[in-house]
Amino acid sequence: MKVSSKQINSANGIVNATISKAVIEAKEKEVAKKAAKDMKVDGFRKGKVPVHVVISRYGAQIKQDSQNAIVQEVYEIGIRELGDVEVLGNPKFTKFEEKEGDIDLEFKVSLRPAMELTDYDKLIPDFKQAKVTEAEINKSIEDAAKAVAEPVKLKRKRMLREGDIAIFDFEGIVDGKTVENATAKNFSLEIGSGRLIEGFESGMVGMKYDETRELDLKFPAEYHAKDLAGKDVKFIVTLNEIQEKEVPEINDELAKKLIPNDPEMTLEKLKEVVRDSLESEKTSKLYNSELKPKLLETLVNAFDFELPENIVEEEVNSLLNNKLQGMSEEELRAIREDEKKLEKMKKEVEPEAAERVKTTLIVDELAKQENVTISDQEVAQTMYYEAMQMGQDPKAMMEYYQNQGLMPIVKMSMLEDRVLSHLLNKKLEKKEKGKKS
Repeated sequence: MKVSSKQINSANGIVNATISKAVIEAKEKEVAKKAAKDMKVDGFRKGKVPVHVVISRYGAQIKQDSQNAIVQEVYEIGIRELGDVEVLGNPKFTKFEEKEGDIDLEFKVSLRPAMELTDYDKLIPDFKQAKVTEAEINKSIEDAAKAVAEPVKLKRKRMLREGDIAIFDFEGIVDGKTVENATAKNFSLEIGSGRLIEGFESGMVGMKYDETRELDLKFPAEYHAKDLAGKDVKFIVTLNEIQEKEVPEINDELAKKLIPNDPEMTLEKLKEVVRDSLESEKTSKLYNSELKPKLLETLVNAFDFELPENIVEEEVNSLLNNKLQGMSEEELRAIREDEKKLEKMKKEVEPEAAERVKTTLIVDELAKQENVTISDQEVAQTMYYEAMQMGQDPKAMMEYYQNQGLMPIVKMSMLEDRVLSHLLNKKLEKKEKGKKS
């Protein structure tokens, strides 16, 4: 068996091999002998089946298993001959020919390319730390106070207005008949919340205690109860009580209520907590909407290195499949009938595929240099949280991503986000130190 390897460049290698007929036959006997140990054949004791019988009965399978074993050996020898390299992805066979019992094969391998990512700190865009005004802090605390406001019955009688909480009875009548699903007693509703059909809440504004009104309305065409959708309805509404939210005074007591786990909390300390939270929120928004895309684009443009061809081709196929899935049957039929159209589509996505691969390699290298990591547990926790936020079953989502082989993509996306945040934070910390010195 002759095996030779060479590096085309730092990101790609090629392995050639010629396997003689004698080596193939020896491997087939070896595979058959191993299979015979567990094989049951009539007329022979278990483990005593002759090799020639195994080959005669299961020749095709033995041949396939033997070739797979030989190819694996060739692969391992070929990679060793390439020296100190890190293989990326799977090999791509460019030749597999059988001639007079011999096999000639060739395959390409993708390697982690040599990358000199130096002075990348200088590429981080300059930016100012987000500042928060006193007005923004006060507004945030006022909003928090309104959120914890308790509804109280009005001590004085007045007309119902938007923002009040109304306690009322109503009866819905359609085609002269009471609709049970549109009837309630002592129903509680914040006027202006938009919970009921259009015209209901605005029609109640101005009502007084114990007043009864008739509201002639129409159910929406897309109403959830299909038997009522689009129908005219008369609502007879009687107002029983008006409540308004009593917003607590902004003081130390409110601060303790908003942050109950700190018995020493005061209004001044609350303002600092709110300031930090708002600054963090503003910084995160600045990072995600402007700085991270800009930094990533700068990094990709700043460094040049060879790209692993197999990995780029896989990315081309992925982008191509996404495009094809969004096409109509007519468009797909046209592509099947004309291979040139498919080749043209491949050419069109190649630049994007190459840039994606380059981006991934840069992020991965920066993560190593900056000691930034993402654990599998973090990926699982993030996916669990996102599933809960979307109202989906976290376990089912995890299984789907695992079965589709999407977990590495999620992990790389999280790593990219963390690496870029890390670099921007370093820039921010350096600026803050410069101000203090």
